[in-house]
Amino acid sequence: MKRSGLIAMFALAVLPLATTGLAVLFVLPDTIPLHAGVHGIDSVGSKYGAFNVAFIIAGSCALLAVMYTFMDKLAALGFVHGTDAHGGRICLLFCQVFMNVVQLLVLVWMTFGLT
Repeated sequence: MKRSGLIAMFALAVLPLATTGLAVLFVLPDTIPLHAGVHGIDSVGSKYGAFNVAFIIAGSCALLAVMYTFMDKLAALGFVHGTDAHGGRICLLFCQVFMNVVQLLVLVWMTFGLT
């Protein structure tokens, strides 16, 4: 396991909180959409509600970072199917990057209220 990969995993775990904090301070309006259904936006709230999504994503990313750390043991126990420990680490890193991109798209949606 490379130390740089572990540092990247923990940086990606903190990134949702940092981007949401910057968005709340500088970009988001006071009232943002919190939920949209088939008929459009059906729930609005304070801009601080954006932290709910950020904490869920940060917690998920932290769990993935712990899995990254113990990937050799997980692979030895048979919990990594179809690949080895290195492939599992690459998959976890991709998942974290994907979750951060989705979180940025959610912040853009909250900023502009796109329906």
